[in-house]
Amino acid sequence: MDIPIDCVRLEVTVSPICKSLLPALLLGSSATPLSSAWAGDMVLAVEEPLAGNTYSGVANLRGWVVGSAGIDRVELYVDGVLRTPIPTGGLRTDVGDAYPSYPNAANAGFSMAFNYSSLLAGPHTILIRAVDRESAIKEATVGFNVTRFPNSYISDPASVNLSGASATFDSRSFLLKNVTAEGKTYDIRLEWRKEAQGFAITRIGTAGEPPADDFGGTYHSQASQTSNSCPFAVSQQVKSELKLKQTGSQLSGTENSGGTLAVSGTVDAQGRFSLRSERLVQTPSANCRGEAYFGYQGEFPSQTVSITTYYEYFGSCPYYNCAAAYQGSIVRDSAAARAGDASTESGSGTKAAASSMIESIRNTPGQEIP
Repeated sequence: MDIPIDCVRLEVTVSPICKSLLPALLLGSSATPLSSAWAGDMVLAVEEPLAGNTYSGVANLRGWVVGSAGIDRVELYVDGVLRTPIPTGGLRTDVGDAYPSYPNAANAGFSMAFNYSSLLAGPHTILIRAVDRESAIKEATVGFNVTRFPNSYISDPASVNLSGASATFDSRSFLLKNVTAEGKTYDIRLEWRKEAQGFAITRIGTAGEPPADDFGGTYHSQASQTSNSCPFAVSQQVKSELKLKQTGSQLSGTENSGGTLAVSGTVDAQGRFSLRSERLVQTPSANCRGEAYFGYQGEFPSQTVSITTYYEYFGSCPYYNCAAAYQGSIVRDSAAARAGDASTESGSGTKAAASSMIESIRNTPGQEIP
């Protein structure tokens, strides 16, 4: 391996380029061990909050840090302001096993309870600063979002009432409608959090109100197949472009992935949306007719989407009424990023996937289209 010239230094501080030659830091429960440590070297991982996630109420703020000179303290900065030292010394045998040459690595954890609802609703940033015993500094920054009730701490459990509430579910989360808290009614979404090993509130909105945000714009989605009830193969990956306009809670626009189909649907106060396309009609022969359409469900703030492609064939060809499901991401483009992206990806789009259905059936043993 060629060593960058920047690594040949006399200073104690190791340059970022040199550190990139070290085994990569893993943020989970395992890490790649180092054979030795040197003065001033530190490794810092923030495990909660996770970048881009939404938090509410009291939850953990945690991670771990090791240093070759030992760790003196860990500090929390919120939106650029020093808030508090974070307690250190938590048991982390996984870190100790991965970094045996660092002092006290088996007690490298730091953690504290943090009231995220003490912050205003919206985006925020924390900075974790670790200082070793030789005054060397290591920092990590995480951006996240906050959703909250008007009161930052609800002290009376009796002020929260679920007697008039109802719930809807999907594969990742559930929405509680008409939850009463301190005399007001809300719709609340909860999602499973791997890092917390439990459900956490990710959206709080006034019940029945139309979305406060304008979710119109150009979106690109990308998803991988999770199931297929059809007797023929369909695309494993789908990509598409959605151009949407919002009027109140109504969405309308086009789906463009190798062609253009009209789409329409709704969006709620939490940014939860549901869309359905018009039908794509195909006639591979005079007596055989195929139709396909697409359903989108997801949440704009969390950039998650489920896409279902529905197929129906009838006439002289074998009859099919089946569907393929996909899970993935949906991201709103900035104005500068919109031009030309969809045209370069149209071959793997949802409409292109439906168009390939004919060839899939043609090539399936025993299934022939006249």
